[in-house]
Amino acid sequence: MTPNRPTGVTLLAIAFIILGLLSLFWSLLVFGFGAATGLVGTIFGDDVMATVGGAQTIHGIVGVVSAVLDLIIAYGLLALKRWAWLLALIGVGVTVVSGVLGLFSGGFVAVCCGIIGLIIPAGIVYYLLQPEVRRAFGR
Repeated sequence: MTPNRPTGVTLLAIAFIILGLLSLFWSLLVFGFGAATGLVGTIFGDDVMATVGGAQTIHGIVGVVSAVLDLIIAYGLLALKRWAWLLALIGVGVTVVSGVLGLFSGGFVAVCCGIIGLIIPAGIVYYLLQPEVRRAFGR
């Protein structure tokens, strides 16, 4: 017997799908722009342009990998796979930790935006740790 998927898990999976698709689109743009910039910089001997293009290419690749991971997590959440709960928790947990660290690197506006940006991921972590959600994933 398969347990019923909590509505919040479905909404979270939809959010991961949207995030994954947007990240994939953006990362492919960054990758393409970076590759083109790096190529032009190399052809014309502009080391700065080539370096910036190379860095953007790497950021694009990392973004594509991250986007694919988001889509895998979304699938796992919808299918109530045991590993998806842990991956979602780790992914959102990393967002919370990086957001907290970011609070210490900016001025007042950055701190205010950082706090607001932490509310949703912290709420997701809290939700994933609820007993009924853990039970749905067999944990």
